[in-house]
Amino acid sequence: MDKNINQARVVFYDFFAGVFLRNLLSGREEVIKKQLQALGSTPLDDYTQKSFQILQTQLEQDGIKNLMHEYDEVFEVPLSGEVVFPYISHYKNGCLNGEILVDIRQAVKALPIRANSEIFKETEDHLGFLFLMMRYCIEEGKYEENEKEIFSFYINPYVSKFIADIIENSKSNLYKEIALILKSFMEFEASYVK
Repeated sequence: MDKNINQARVVFYDFFAGVFLRNLLSGREEVIKKQLQALGSTPLDDYTQKSFQILQTQLEQDGIKNLMHEYDEVFEVPLSGEVVFPYISHYKNGCLNGEILVDIRQAVKALPIRANSEIFKETEDHLGFLFLMMRYCIEEGKYEENEKEIFSFYINPYVSKFIADIIENSKSNLYKEIALILKSFMEFEASYVK
């Protein structure tokens, strides 16, 4: 696999992990700004270029507070009742902590990193966690089979429904832009990770 492409993939996966994991989001304002600038300088397509610009402008004007508020409104405790679940088991099994969680735990067990329950409060089927796993596998360069398994069996089959749920959510504005970037990146990944 191409080294330059993999470096960009690491940044993309780290960006998505940072915006979809609440405990990471709160301390990553400067990192996210740098990632948006880097990724936005060579967007995957015209649609994502606009999304990058919207997100960069918003973060420069208001910092991360609006993104964090929107995260809570869309993923945590939405007053509207329209919650988006970033868990694979929700999409595969129709419930949280479904059977696929066991499969994912088996798949990531081969990797030397684990979810730290003191810091990381989500289960392994959380898309943010899987994005972190992908970043790690790509960055290390020696877990290509694990990378393919995580993407092919756990991310790719379910991420399009997750993206659609974000786009359709009435409280989603900034996250709609993030979802459009994620959609474009996942389309690239589907052709790249084989």
